[in-house]
Amino acid sequence: MIQLPSNDFPVTLAFPPQGHWTQPHLALPCLKAWLHASGYGDVEQMDLSVEAFDHFLTAESLTRAAEKVQRRLPLDRFKEDRLPLGQMRAWRAAAESAASAESVIERVEAAKAVLRGQDHTVEAERGFWDPDRYIPAVRTLYHGLRLISSAHYPSELTPHNFTMSYSNDSSEDVLAATLDEEQNPFIEFYREQVMPRLIEREPRVLGLSVLYGSQLIPALTLARMVKAALPDCHITMGGGFLAYIGDKVMAAPGMAECFDSIVFHEGERPLLMLCEALRLGEGLEDVGSLAWWDRSDPDHPVAVKNMAAHPIKLDDAPAPDLDGLPMEKYFSPRVVIPYDVNRGCYYGECTFCTLPTVIGPGYRTRSSETIARHVVELRDRYASTHFNFITDCMPPGMIKDLPERLIEAEAGVTWWADARIEPKAYDADGAKRLYESGCRKLLFGFESATKRILKMMMKGQSLKSVVEVARNCTEADISVTFYAMVGFPTETREEARATLEFIEEHADIIREVSLQTFHIDEVAKTYKEPEQFGIRVLDAPGDLALYHDYEADQGMTQEEAAEMFEEMMASFRRNLAIFSGDNIFYFMQKSHYFLHLASGETPQGFSGRCADRTEARAQRAADPGLKVSPGLVTVPLDFSYSEAVRTLSDPLARAARPDFLTGRYVRDADQVAEEQLPPLEVKERFLLYDAENGEFVELRDGGARVLAALRQHGTLGSLIEAQRRGGASEAALDRLEQFAAELHRLGVLRSKTPTPTPSPALASAQG
Repeated sequence: MIQLPSNDFPVTLAFPPQGHWTQPHLALPCLKAWLHASGYGDVEQMDLSVEAFDHFLTAESLTRAAEKVQRRLPLDRFKEDRLPLGQMRAWRAAAESAASAESVIERVEAAKAVLRGQDHTVEAERGFWDPDRYIPAVRTLYHGLRLISSAHYPSELTPHNFTMSYSNDSSEDVLAATLDEEQNPFIEFYREQVMPRLIEREPRVLGLSVLYGSQLIPALTLARMVKAALPDCHITMGGGFLAYIGDKVMAAPGMAECFDSIVFHEGERPLLMLCEALRLGEGLEDVGSLAWWDRSDPDHPVAVKNMAAHPIKLDDAPAPDLDGLPMEKYFSPRVVIPYDVNRGCYYGECTFCTLPTVIGPGYRTRSSETIARHVVELRDRYASTHFNFITDCMPPGMIKDLPERLIEAEAGVTWWADARIEPKAYDADGAKRLYESGCRKLLFGFESATKRILKMMMKGQSLKSVVEVARNCTEADISVTFYAMVGFPTETREEARATLEFIEEHADIIREVSLQTFHIDEVAKTYKEPEQFGIRVLDAPGDLALYHDYEADQGMTQEEAAEMFEEMMASFRRNLAIFSGDNIFYFMQKSHYFLHLASGETPQGFSGRCADRTEARAQRAADPGLKVSPGLVTVPLDFSYSEAVRTLSDPLARAARPDFLTGRYVRDADQVAEEQLPPLEVKERFLLYDAENGEFVELRDGGARVLAALRQHGTLGSLIEAQRRGGASEAALDRLEQFAAELHRLGVLRSKTPTPTPSPALASAQG
């Protein structure tokens, strides 16, 4: 074991924006734990993603953003007779900012307190568990990020993605984006919040974890700034996304100005070898799994790629070390601890899957005894009983063995994980034992209900076994989520609808569906052997491209698959309670639904409450006590906001923006969308922002006049009585009541309603 003074060799590990904001990611804690166990005592880790979200979602940052929007996107700039697609996004951003900015700035801190449970008043503690407080708080934070995005238009930052007008497919675009202060919000964030800390610390190594495409530009932005300020700091990058495109990044001109090396696949052993070589002043030729620039000639750095390092034995690895992460900044009232039970996939046959490329060669697992011991250690160290077991899918033996070890250890934890359909492992008794060990949610790779497609995917599962496993888990009160895919090569609309009908038919045992459209990348079997799938892969559009367009002789086109995606999502909103109405925010926030399950709610009970909530809103009627929602903001518009939202939601318009998953552009999509989607004609409209609910509502001129009259008279009953005294007909009064009922359903009008029966989680929080 290497023994070093704690300050001998400072290392900083950073997780760049943008990643999940509800719980820590596992990458940095694993690396820190390995370095510590190897004698490196001075290892700092920074979750810059959640720090950035916390920084942007403050009154100060949002006020600055609102001022920028006023300068860059004033609403009165859009005075044309027609609004073409090319200006529609900017107009929408300007309209939303004008309506919501003041309210969002005023409410942002309270909204964060609701999600975090940090304000120890009764109301704030109650807030996270109460959907009528939780969902408006989430909306407020989303709209805060839309305000930040508008200030840097056309960039878009959400809790789930970050895109700019630049394409991730092009190294020229990516490098230009790192210097664009107008579009890149992270330059200012790094300059103000991050660089002073790094300059003071002077780390010898800065490691950046890039797992998602949305992190590429933010990571390179920081790397470039650190390289300029601390030229002696070795900047290395690693993570899943770079396992895909790292070779292309190393081959791209100009990248050597930003960083020094890339670690491929898992990072523990290579990072330790890199630190050792740098500490001892040795060359990097023997550092396994490393690509680096030989700077012997400073003017002409040469890319070098070393042999792969041997993967580590997971049972030899220590428990993840979360020390130093900003636990108080995650947008969750209780920390969910990530823990890797295995790496790789024991099945490894699915033709669309690329995970072995990300993880590295070989499948490895920790023993159930090690997992149970680490879970207890982490539970006690971080005072949390909630875990996210990171796994591509648990092997059948572990499904049987791990619950016994957790129960024997009296771990007293709750957990959720990804899984594979294994009928023998998830039988009725096995599912009950999983629940007893703390399992509350499992996500299964379902993909399709069409046997032909499943055979092409080499899923190795039957629909009978899918139903059997899902039902056993549901009856054991374990929530079941299905991963599903639309647009697999040669899939027809009818086959996609068969998948949809299967899910609808079994909505009693399926709580959530994580749906995605098929993407073909350069490491999957679908790319390497396209003839087996009846497709022709098209050339990639840029030098960093991972994903490709393709053509098929039969089945849906990529555009038709995108349309089918929308059809399926619309069905889920109708048939899955957690997707209905604004309940979908529970699905969108990683681990929040799980926390309700972990706190005593059953899947059926939670779904029932979601369904009741949606139904109750749909049944809102006109009653005499209705009043205009306090803090309602009204902004006059020259075009229809709802028409703009519908147009921008069209698959053609969405294809003209960087893809949600990949950040790439569909070639010529903007031109096609501009030709086929009509511009908006001038129409007098009013955009309302309801600060209480955090929702946008559009009214016509007549509706705005009714709203003004309601404000003047105080209540609907008073307005109706005044109209009756003025001689209004009963038909006119009926129309007024119908309109008021619709405004009530939209949240614009409020009435005093009975307090709903609290959920078990809410009752626990109050008790």
